[in-house]
Amino acid sequence: MKNYFKPDEIKDLISEISFDWIIENKIDFLIIDVDNTLVVKGTNQVDQLTNDWLIKCIKQCKTVLICSNNTSTVAHDLAKRYGCFGFNLALKPFKIRLNRFISQNNIEYTNACIIGDQLFTDIWLGKRFKFKTVLVQLLDRQDYGLTKLFRFIEAFILEKKHGK
Repeated sequence: MKNYFKPDEIKDLISEISFDWIIENKIDFLIIDVDNTLVVKGTNQVDQLTNDWLIKCIKQCKTVLICSNNTSTVAHDLAKRYGCFGFNLALKPFKIRLNRFISQNNIEYTNACIIGDQLFTDIWLGKRFKFKTVLVQLLDRQDYGLTKLFRFIEAFILEKKHGK
């Protein structure tokens, strides 16, 4: 159980994930969280470094999925802008929506990676699929009520496991 909450990598920003790391790990299916990972929660503006990084990843990886647990259209809008897959209401960490997406779109992959800012949604989902996982620091402290509680618990787990 404890390894479900241990990311393979921890970075401050998504753009700090080495493109060489993606190539070395032969990542061909990349799942990226939206709020506080790709963009500041409540916006759809991608900063220039992240934009450049994302464009390179879309060219390198066979499939890129931008997804969010919330009900806004930001994941879909960003996916449309970048020419990749995207959906909202991902229901992370539950596997049902991602399994359905993989099945409905005939996604074939060898090595997948999920990138996100939360242990209890993004990282846990990735571990349940046996994907590589990268935890990034949240872009902004603005969060929903329940997420604030989870962040407190996550900070305790990260401190204990990683001395962060």
